[in-house]
Amino acid sequence: MIVCEGYYQPAGRAQRRPASLQLGTMLTLQSSEGCRLVDQKDVTVSEALGTIPLFITFPDGGRFVPAQDALFREWYFSQHKPGLVHRLERHKLGIVVALLLCVLSGAFWHYGALPWLSQVITRNVPVTVEQRLGEYVLQALEKSGDFQASALPARRQQALEALFRQALPAQMHHNGSAVKLKLMRSSSGANAFMLPDGTLILTDELVLLAKNDDAIAAVMLHEMGHHYHRHGMQMLVRSSVSTLLLMWMMGDVSGIGDTLLQSAVFLDQMRFSRNMEREADAFAMAGMRQQQRPLDAMIQIFQALKESAKPDVPGSAAWLSTHPSMEERLETLQAETGH
Repeated sequence: MIVCEGYYQPAGRAQRRPASLQLGTMLTLQSSEGCRLVDQKDVTVSEALGTIPLFITFPDGGRFVPAQDALFREWYFSQHKPGLVHRLERHKLGIVVALLLCVLSGAFWHYGALPWLSQVITRNVPVTVEQRLGEYVLQALEKSGDFQASALPARRQQALEALFRQALPAQMHHNGSAVKLKLMRSSSGANAFMLPDGTLILTDELVLLAKNDDAIAAVMLHEMGHHYHRHGMQMLVRSSVSTLLLMWMMGDVSGIGDTLLQSAVFLDQMRFSRNMEREADAFAMAGMRQQQRPLDAMIQIFQALKESAKPDVPGSAAWLSTHPSMEERLETLQAETGH
């Protein structure tokens, strides 16, 4: 008969008391609370992780921690097959394989499964959801104090509205989501981004950077490209899915609603992938050619945005933060124009 000394912690209490556990098909626990007989199959033994002592959890939630861990392990593993983690820990090759599988699984999730899943979900998101998200984000921007009503002269604002309608490609007239322009001035400087409901935010500061309307049209077309391909919703879904998966793994699913709304608020700050940027640029270049606008204007505004950004000052590179790899994009544009 094997008797293992240790400590017993009653369910719901922090204090633990000296106790002993008689090991066998039936486990006999002796403690200050008396004698207790429990069937071995009714208790749960913790996973073996390195040298961390095992502990036994009883059906009512009470725990017994063996002081003689080696003795308990020898008895327990003589009757039970060690878990996968414990077996891997005993073999270096197993550890290497496990790490490799983790890295490959993470890469597959990040570069394959997550983008695919986000596209599938995005295609099935109702237009009404996008409209509500767009309204919520716009309200949050206005309340933040960083974005205020445009200070451009009324005549200039009317001209930009007309330019926006002229620049709108034919394929976007019937894509199920109406687009509109909203001019604002921003303390963060030159910026342009599309909200989920199709509202294009264009700041006064960006308008002043452009040498002509063709340059502004290039920015509009670029943002229209993001909306046409629904990049914003894809990034929102991708961020939310990743966050919710992490919350599920950590056992916290109580803040799902708040998580989705917070993701929407920061939609304009999300980093689009290089592929998304290439798609939006290709959309804009095609639109510029169809409307017989010079690509040099697109190069001018991108170059001006690059030069106006001050990466060392927080918030001054907002446009660039959502539009990475500007050098690469300028090189592509220059190659298209033969510069």
